[in-house]
Amino acid sequence: MAHRKLRTVLATFLRGLEESREIAADAHSWSVGGSGAPALITARRFGSMTELAMLRGFLAWETFLEESFLLYMVGERSSGGRAPRRMAFPDNYKMAAEWVIPEGSRYASWTEAKRVRGKAERFFAGGRPFAPVLVANISMLDEVRVLRNAIAHASVSTNQKFEALARVKLGNIPPGLTVGKFLGMTVLGSSPPVSYFESYMARIEFAARRIVPA
Repeated sequence: MAHRKLRTVLATFLRGLEESREIAADAHSWSVGGSGAPALITARRFGSMTELAMLRGFLAWETFLEESFLLYMVGERSSGGRAPRRMAFPDNYKMAAEWVIPEGSRYASWTEAKRVRGKAERFFAGGRPFAPVLVANISMLDEVRVLRNAIAHASVSTNQKFEALARVKLGNIPPGLTVGKFLGMTVLGSSPPVSYFESYMARIEFAARRIVPA
């Protein structure tokens, strides 16, 4: 049935997210030790592993956006039988992939929610199902992109944006704070307690499930 391709895209995304969570969980477990045993990894290694987990999670999200977008463009439906009203009708997946590349660029980017929303509003009526979900989660997705960029592209600019985000979330910046350390910290006021990493992963998962209902 037509919806199987979208179900596969969602399932692949969820597996990628679960792998990211497992990396983060291992990093936490190995960094605290237990029952009198010393920690198996240093705090620095814990941070590096947590950053890797975040990168893998964000990559899974980018891939999910691209693949679900292109499948909807060629007329695929979700499991519930719903399909967005298309404003363009590419003949196949390859053609759809070519149409979403901005003029003057060599490839389409899926990292910035605002730009993906713009694509959605160009190719689907009301930008659905992407635009409403992206708008509702724009702040969270922008935060995740700031963290992703600070990990993948270490520079003065990306670090300044990370520090600005950390200052908003924490109130101040602890000495030696890295993206990995930040992601491992507990969200202030969360009940039950949850790390910033898991908070972001859970919200990304929720967004994906709204774009492709199972």
